[in-house]
Amino acid sequence: MGARQADRFERIVYLLVDSHTHIDTSRFNADREAVISAAVAGGVTRMIDPGVDLASSRAALALAQAHPGVVFAGVGVHPHDATTYSDEVGAQLREMARSPEVVAIGEFGLDYFRMLSPRDVQRAVFCAHLQLARECDLPCIIHVRDSHDDVVELLRTHGQGLRGVFHCFSGDVAQAEECLAFEGFLLSFAGTLTRQGNALPEVARIAPSKRILVETDSPYLVPQPLRAKRNEPLFVKYVAEKLADIRGMTLEEIAQITTANAARLFGLGEQKL
Repeated sequence: MGARQADRFERIVYLLVDSHTHIDTSRFNADREAVISAAVAGGVTRMIDPGVDLASSRAALALAQAHPGVVFAGVGVHPHDATTYSDEVGAQLREMARSPEVVAIGEFGLDYFRMLSPRDVQRAVFCAHLQLARECDLPCIIHVRDSHDDVVELLRTHGQGLRGVFHCFSGDVAQAEECLAFEGFLLSFAGTLTRQGNALPEVARIAPSKRILVETDSPYLVPQPLRAKRNEPLFVKYVAEKLADIRGMTLEEIAQITTANAARLFGLGEQKL
């Protein structure tokens, strides 16, 4: 990150939560500790790392245990890897979810864009994760890509009473309203909010303040106007800044709102400056 980018936020008086980051992945192997330290120093003092398969769920938990109160883990199997799910994997995820550092089930969902797992397998694994979230009394981190109707259908049938987040929300206002009809669920905005050619600004305007989060989905989805090759938790500030601009609020107000929402959803507790 350049000096100008660092200077831009050096006088922070607020805290942010990156509600979705994959800092356990190999793209952070060379400088993972520095990335976490930079985020904390820049006001992004808590971050949630969701697993995408059994191995990454273990890695996320280990990272959270190494950074108590800063990194928190989710455990789950991404739809791309749905064919790797089994009853045994589910049992191991359930055991990991007993750890206090695990604050969510996920990332799981449906992805009909790349279709790396058959549709029927994705749907079955989706439902297995909903049941796991219910058994563990943990929120869901849900991935939705080109699969909105099926996600809504399965949630209506199997997800009543659950809570969670539609991570990296990318739909339109009508789809957002369908998602928000699930009272325990929030919408999370990522770097796509800073880009042109989508309906997200209008979604960001109409979403209730208690139902919004910010995230990076790092190392993916670098927010504009950054030219970095890799996203990281510190950059969630740019998403928050864009969200504040759209809603006619200050960055500090958005930070307070989204941090309170993340703390409430994931049970993070309070944190003071």
